[in-house]
Amino acid sequence: MKLIAVDRRSRAATGPSTESGDPGPKVLVGGQGWLLAVCCVAQFMVILDLSIVNVALPSIQASLNFSTTQLQWVVDAYAIVFAGFLMLGGRAADFIGQRRTFVLALLFFALTSLAGGASVDHQMLIVARALQGLGAALMAATSLAIITASFPPGPARRRAIGLWGAMNGAGGAVGTLAGGVLTQEFSWRLVLLINPPIAIAAAVIAYRVVTERRKDEVRPRFDLAGAISLTAGQLVLVYGIVTAGTDGWGSAQGLVPIAVGCAFLVLFGLVETRFAVAPLVPFRQLNGPVQVANIVVILFSAALFPMWYVSSLYLQQVLGLSPLVTGLCFLPMALVIFLCASRAGRLVGRYGVRAVLGAGLLLMASGMLLFARIGPSGSALGFVVLPGLLTAVGIGLSIVPSTIFATQGAGPAQAGLASGLVNTSRQAGGGLGLALLISIATEFTSREIGRNVSVPSALTDGFRVAYLIGAGLVLAAAAVTFVFVRMPPSASASATTVTAPAAPHWRIVAGVVVVIAVFAGVDFGAAGSPGAPIGAYTADGAYTFVSAPGLHPPLVHSDTATDTSALAPGYIMMANFYDLTTSPMVGQSGPLIINSDLQPVWFKPVPEDVVASNLTAQSYKGQPVLTWWQGLVSDTGATESGEDIIVNQHYQTVATLKGQDGWVITLHELIVQGDDAWVTVNKNIPMNLSKYGGPSDGVLDDSAVQEYDIATGKLVYTWDALAHIPLTASHAQPPANGFPWDAYHVNSISLTANGDFLVSMRNTWAAYMVDAKTGAIEWELGGKTSSFAVPAGASFEWQHDVRLQSGSIVTMFDDDCCEITGAGTYLAPAGPSRGLELKLDTKTHTATLVAQYGLGKNVDSAYMGDTQILPDGNVFVGWGSQPYLSEYTSSGKLVLHASLPSPDLTYRATVENWVGLPSYPPSGAARSTAGGTTVYASWNGATEVASWRVLAGANTEHLSVVITTAKAGFETALTVKGSYKTFEVEALNSKGRVIGTSKSFGTK
Repeated sequence: MKLIAVDRRSRAATGPSTESGDPGPKVLVGGQGWLLAVCCVAQFMVILDLSIVNVALPSIQASLNFSTTQLQWVVDAYAIVFAGFLMLGGRAADFIGQRRTFVLALLFFALTSLAGGASVDHQMLIVARALQGLGAALMAATSLAIITASFPPGPARRRAIGLWGAMNGAGGAVGTLAGGVLTQEFSWRLVLLINPPIAIAAAVIAYRVVTERRKDEVRPRFDLAGAISLTAGQLVLVYGIVTAGTDGWGSAQGLVPIAVGCAFLVLFGLVETRFAVAPLVPFRQLNGPVQVANIVVILFSAALFPMWYVSSLYLQQVLGLSPLVTGLCFLPMALVIFLCASRAGRLVGRYGVRAVLGAGLLLMASGMLLFARIGPSGSALGFVVLPGLLTAVGIGLSIVPSTIFATQGAGPAQAGLASGLVNTSRQAGGGLGLALLISIATEFTSREIGRNVSVPSALTDGFRVAYLIGAGLVLAAAAVTFVFVRMPPSASASATTVTAPAAPHWRIVAGVVVVIAVFAGVDFGAAGSPGAPIGAYTADGAYTFVSAPGLHPPLVHSDTATDTSALAPGYIMMANFYDLTTSPMVGQSGPLIINSDLQPVWFKPVPEDVVASNLTAQSYKGQPVLTWWQGLVSDTGATESGEDIIVNQHYQTVATLKGQDGWVITLHELIVQGDDAWVTVNKNIPMNLSKYGGPSDGVLDDSAVQEYDIATGKLVYTWDALAHIPLTASHAQPPANGFPWDAYHVNSISLTANGDFLVSMRNTWAAYMVDAKTGAIEWELGGKTSSFAVPAGASFEWQHDVRLQSGSIVTMFDDDCCEITGAGTYLAPAGPSRGLELKLDTKTHTATLVAQYGLGKNVDSAYMGDTQILPDGNVFVGWGSQPYLSEYTSSGKLVLHASLPSPDLTYRATVENWVGLPSYPPSGAARSTAGGTTVYASWNGATEVASWRVLAGANTEHLSVVITTAKAGFETALTVKGSYKTFEVEALNSKGRVIGTSKSFGTK
């Protein structure tokens, strides 16, 4: 397409003009369109790069080996330099020339983005991001200065600023979505490498269409002292604010830079007012409207920036949405911002700045008040999307008139100054608000967790506080607007006075009231109900039994031909569990026993408000028992509440164990030894995590091994990981807010003959042999300080189910995957998951690979899993977050491969011997069919049933045997000829003896 160039022989603007007078500089329509487009693209990239890297941070960390404390500088280096150079960038446009500054800024931004995307280590990326922030500051300040100087006052300039302002909101919203898509589907490097081609193309176009306003003018003296003191002040101040947000607002690391930054800014004021011949910021020329506009921008930006951040955290950490889905939730908001901002200039021309800006701020505040209705569960549509749309309308109607108001009085020589000042106000307000509100929300959340409030509720309460403070800041901005943005004396004021109303105010007032009322009504209806319970399920794809209509276990099926002759004897013990971020389950959650034909033997559905895990067969007081866990698990795998259940072979409850002293029993382990039970537990502890890269008001999810007296439930013994394993051993990274840091994640216990125990910590990549008496760690396998040399082929990561076998053999499930970065998102796996068998040599302190059991390169279990050596030498593997069950011979031959229906899974699957003798009777049901009746018989959990016998008659006193059939699966169907009113079913053992009789039942 041929570009229509701007006539560079004339200035972009020669001073104020009216719509009825001089139309301003000669800019052809085509060139004017290209000029506006390139300025909008530049601003969009600037704001986009503030948010797009957030989703990619975990992948960046793994790729470039960032430490926890270093990682935050991927974001902060850009933000600090960006804020620090905005004013200098605006003045540079006035001093050097707008076209030259803009084109160089675009090219510099492209070059630094390329360097960032090609970074080979963390130092290179941090430097590249800082330099990218410099380019962004020059782009942001210059693009607005170009628009202000190139479009004549009146409708044309208002429309142009409206489109430019739309980029501020749209860039932030699209950044989260684009970051999720690029990182999840391609590579984190693309979040940076997407910039160079766009920036280069924009630079080429800008060179053709932007006027070099100062080409023929004498350049003023440059205020070097002012530039240095202002830039240094902003850099150090923002650095202090960012540091205080993590280290605490009372820490010297935050307060000292803040004090130094303020001192630099005071020095800047002295330089500008007393010494500078040509001041960088001529304070005497900053009239009242400019000051008011920047105050308004600071206030609502302090609420706007945290809104995006808090909403993203809420959607992922509380509602359990993936970054991609979270980004999609923000997409409608971006579209609304663009739509409203692009039309805001026209509204300003009709109603004036005060009316439109005030209306926008009221809408924004109302949206944030609706945000404050969030709950620990519920609908993203009602809690975020609908309030976000109302807030987005307010954003679009606030950014544009505030920018118009801040720049309308600036002459051509101060266009860069005015644009730099309003951009600085926006970024300074946003940065300060983000640090303050997140710090307050984090501290509030930590206190709530310290009072044993559940994590989802505590996070929700903290986020709610942030929304309420944000709404207060926006209302303060609205008050400033209505009080200090004054109306002109008459509606016939000059067209250059954009506050002049051209239409009655009651229309815009009525519009605001109606919009708020509609959104509030719809939102209260959409967000009023809680979300689906954790155990929500569908019966499609699950079993349905006529004789046991309340049971819906999942249908486990074989993926390959099963060599039944090679299978080890016993039943498969499992518990139907849920995918952490996908619902509903197929079938109910509950402990489940299936036979070698994958048919259910026993199933006990748990209530829908909990899920079950870790079914095992053990012995208590010399009698066989089943044990399992049931409770609540978050979408990031943290146990919120739980209890262990022990039942005898009659399926009668023997004991229920609950955590003591604030500890919560987790789903990972229960081992019965004598009269006691050894369990895994966790507890949330408020802690200063700043030296580990987390917030000063952080929370640690501590792990421990405990021993309980089964009969009394009394706590007998506690081994606390925090007292013995340094937090620096963790490979998991502290979250940036009050979300608990799961530094250890205990997931298995293996007791030894001498009373010691081997405990596995998933997030340290290690297992620890512990002297139970002293609590001392005798040796460590894996991790950062392993006592054994582990060769590459035998190394493991994120492991589960570590067991010490005879002959110094250690078995485990090596997930080799993955750090959880959010709900349903994980870092790339180091290798395929596998069952692993190692041999330890305690003399040479070496570990060697004995055997491994896998399914191929594409099977990656992000969490859970187990490996069991069976008495006959076979090996059984449960694949955790992958829905598979596999059995191998000792030579490694796969003889069973089965799957649960998606999205179901099981934390652990083992093969055990079991004899079930239910204390309750069999169940029966009858259904009329053509020519007779079909009788259905089942006995949940009875392992001794060999056949079924049907008794039928006119009533219970006249029953006789009508048919006997071998048992066929969980439920057996028997066809009875003739007409009968009453039935009973009898369960027969292999010797033909009756071992159970159902209650009488009739035909339906």
